[in-house]
Amino acid sequence: MNDPRPPDDSVEFDERLALALAEDALGPAPSADIRRRMMARVAEAASIPRGFSLKLAATDEWRPYPIPGIRMRVLAVNQANGYATLLLDAEPGVRFPAHHHAGSEDCYVLSGSLHTLGRRLGPGDFLHADRGTDHPEMWTDEGAQVLLVVPPEDVPSQ
Repeated sequence: MNDPRPPDDSVEFDERLALALAEDALGPAPSADIRRRMMARVAEAASIPRGFSLKLAATDEWRPYPIPGIRMRVLAVNQANGYATLLLDAEPGVRFPAHHHAGSEDCYVLSGSLHTLGRRLGPGDFLHADRGTDHPEMWTDEGAQVLLVVPPEDVPSQ
């Protein structure tokens, strides 16, 4: 009855049991791709100084635009200074109807082409429209990407 040996406190623990308990407590581990993307976003966010905003091309933040065949990315909305910066991507053959500019609009063609005001605008071409102007129909034969600066109230909601 009296064993002179000290009690053995070591316990054999099955690694499979440990993993099952951990998964039950924490949920399944994220995939390698999700972990890589999440860690990259954390690292990027940590390195951006206060007052800056960064939109990376790799992020898929495209939203539908009210005109079929156009999608947009809202790059910035600056309410204090009264402008929003959008990236529009129009598929070939898209027609943008005539419209009235309640505020001024700046349009810079990044790629493809737009037809407006009796001209073909290509990469590097820029068009400014003053507030109160009426814009005739625009269209693109080959598709286009444009950088658009408009009043914040002109940003289509989702």
